[in-house]
Amino acid sequence: MNLKEITKDWLKGHGYGGLYGEDGCDCEIDDLMHCYEPSINYCFPGYKVDCPKGHSYDFMITPDKEKKDCN
Repeated sequence: MNLKEITKDWLKGHGYGGLYGEDGCDCEIDDLMHCYEPSINYCFPGYKVDCPKGHSYDFMITPDKEKKDCN
């Protein structure tokens, strides 16, 4: 197993939808670490929220499990 596979398994096992960074960067669980620069100081586990059509993003990864929208 590599870091990406270990991280994906851990996130799935704990009910997360991906990783997010405080500057708005995020990656969903099936496309982890697409920046090729994962960081212990920057990447945090979060929950996936699907954004409505017409929004500038298809989804967001957020630390708030109760968040229901992309605002």
